[in-house]
Amino acid sequence: MQKEMLEEYRSEQRKEKIELLKKRAAHPFTAKETTPDQEYRSSVRKEIRQMRRESQKKWILEFKKNPVKTLFGKSRDESKLLTEQLRKADKKIAYQNKVNLFQNGFVEAVKTKQLRGRLAITFFQSTAIFLISFLFLYVIYQAATILTSYLFNIPTIWYYYRIKFPLFSGSPLYTRIALIFIFASGPVVSLATGFIFLRMFFRTRPNFQNLRLFYLWGFIAGLNFFFGSYLVGFITRTEFIYTTEWLFMSSMFDVEEIIFAVISIAISLIVGRLVTPLFLITSGSEKIIEPKYRFFFILNQIYFPWATGVVIFYLIMTPVHYLPLTLKLITPIFILLPSLFTFNSSRNETIHITGVARKGYFRWSIVILVIAILFFYRVFLSLGLKFF
Repeated sequence: MQKEMLEEYRSEQRKEKIELLKKRAAHPFTAKETTPDQEYRSSVRKEIRQMRRESQKKWILEFKKNPVKTLFGKSRDESKLLTEQLRKADKKIAYQNKVNLFQNGFVEAVKTKQLRGRLAITFFQSTAIFLISFLFLYVIYQAATILTSYLFNIPTIWYYYRIKFPLFSGSPLYTRIALIFIFASGPVVSLATGFIFLRMFFRTRPNFQNLRLFYLWGFIAGLNFFFGSYLVGFITRTEFIYTTEWLFMSSMFDVEEIIFAVISIAISLIVGRLVTPLFLITSGSEKIIEPKYRFFFILNQIYFPWATGVVIFYLIMTPVHYLPLTLKLITPIFILLPSLFTFNSSRNETIHITGVARKGYFRWSIVILVIAILFFYRVFLSLGLKFF
């Protein structure tokens, strides 16, 4: 059956060719009939031939000017050059759009009284919450260290700026296990508390913006007292670094210490990229997180409060400034820095119209409470709290 169908098809093809030859023989000077598809292919071939001729002429001219460069120089495809030029032009346009957006937002922020007031409220509110959350996690950090020391019968004195161990350095109570657990307890408990705060952030109703911001700053402080403490210990050779030194019996700036330090910085940067939208949804206003105002919101919600908090804590610790604590106030920059580059990214671009940023209210009682807590903390621990 298949052979019969094949023979029938071939016979039809032969008949069509014979008829075509008869027409050509009868009218040899008539134009050849072509289909639209054949005409299109023919035009494409002509264009390709024309482009080849032009390319050959161009190559010959370049060869006459500089034969060595033409033969041995790296040739660049015109399409690639055009793509690079378009990419540069797009980047230039995008940069100019960002500059215009920043300028327009700055002018409106300066001229609009309501917007200025909202940004000022954001600054005071975030600063107060940063101070209380950082102090809360710092107290947990110190309390965990004191409790662990007490379990190993090691006395401690808690000052407002650090914990002191009154025993002499050669005491038999300073065993390897004791040192590992004592100096690891504070960072580990802080990290666990930070993740608890993150969980509470998502479980808290969106209407309680101040509480959610407290949990968010607490999460950042918890991570900082773990990864930031290791970086500080790596630099100053104090506190958390003793854990890895006694755990791995390593020496100063050993390979594992460098690896852990790099991992700490990397994780801090990754977390910073992830928490940027969380700061946006705790704004308490959809207006101030619009793309043209968002840069100023980020400054007043994150960077200005953090910088102000560092200065306030530094003044509170006067006249004794414990270097590791001062550096722990600075290391959150690794978590906060990515927000400066991702606040207007594609995934955060339309966050102001999603409805996740609920209206919030500012209360001066938060600022007063923070001032009172800082004052009592400084006075209560100025003479040292002994645990024997």
